[in-house]
Amino acid sequence: MSWETMPLHPLKAVSVTTSATAARAVGDVRDVLMFRVSRLATIIDRSGQLRLSRLFELNLGEWRVLSVIHALAPAPLAEIANELCLDKGHLSRTVSLQIDAGLVCASESPSDRRQMLLALTAKGRRLHDRVFKFAAARHADLMAALSAAEQKELLRLLDKVTLAAARSYDELSTRKPAAGQSPSSPRAVAAAASAPAPRLAARRTGAAGSG
Repeated sequence: MSWETMPLHPLKAVSVTTSATAARAVGDVRDVLMFRVSRLATIIDRSGQLRLSRLFELNLGEWRVLSVIHALAPAPLAEIANELCLDKGHLSRTVSLQIDAGLVCASESPSDRRQMLLALTAKGRRLHDRVFKFAAARHADLMAALSAAEQKELLRLLDKVTLAAARSYDELSTRKPAAGQSPSSPRAVAAAASAPAPRLAARRTGAAGSG
């Protein structure tokens, strides 16, 4: 069965105004937002990966790093990692390979000599521009299923949910468990979720190119 013919589980038409109401609206895991978003991302990523590898000999992770460096350049590794929600160690390995391939260059920051700023080389920009045309066309194909008003509303709602998810992550990641308690224990997670948030990280909620 192809992705195109795979049946979708219809979400119940329930007015959701509170957490309790939302909980009652969930019949099984297929009604859960995280499941539906993850399923959509998997379908899009698999399709994008096949096309990227065949047309440009790139994988999806490499393209996303390349595209975000282009969008933010010149930018330090930490800023790029934050935009991609990636571990800096993992990102550093990808960037090193792209530097070796002549796609990315690193230069000393004029304000902090300890910091290196990343940007695309001429070769990297040419590759980016070729792939971005493909990514923009895929974006247009997917969004064509929606009216102009629906497209605007979808992006607004995605930004809103992304910000809520980022806040939840920030709250959990900035609280320490009690002495002798595992950070992943149910009690520690519950305590972190119920404690007052010390801060909300400022985060851009726009989407990076997915290819």
